[in-house]
Amino acid sequence: MKLTSTNSDPENNMRCIILFMLFGMSILMGCRTTSVPMKDSVSSYTVTLERTACRGNCPVYSITIHGDGTVEYEGFMNTPLKGKRIGIISKDSISAMMRDIEAVNINDLQAEYVMQSSTDMPSVIFTVLHAKKGVIRGKRINDYQGDATAPEALRILYNRIDSWYSIIQWQ
Repeated sequence: MKLTSTNSDPENNMRCIILFMLFGMSILMGCRTTSVPMKDSVSSYTVTLERTACRGNCPVYSITIHGDGTVEYEGFMNTPLKGKRIGIISKDSISAMMRDIEAVNINDLQAEYVMQSSTDMPSVIFTVLHAKKGVIRGKRINDYQGDATAPEALRILYNRIDSWYSIIQWQ
């Protein structure tokens, strides 16, 4: 990331504000997660998968899938495409993802899997938000990939979402 004075670039100012707000939401979500109702329409959900850096060449990116089919992607490092992209995915794919999330019993999982069974590994920050009638509920999981206690089904879910990159209709 290029460091510049926030006063010299209005776009950078907005980026900093957004990052600060996302960081604040992450802190709040990390402190307390609420159970996510899993039987509502897919349009009421937003799912975000973020992969962080490691000591090697791990891909660093964020992908957010909205229930209306909109997909937001931002590649930072070690990804085929860097920068932001917007795409669309079918409601059937979103429904399948929500069934997979329900199958791993997302509400029963811990908020953190951060024990260091091995070092220098990336983390996955996985968030499921549900919005209905102005109420937002969510589950945020911080999963250090060197933690051997994390459920394998959760990591399989991450990989399924990763594999969607090729089926998303990018604009």
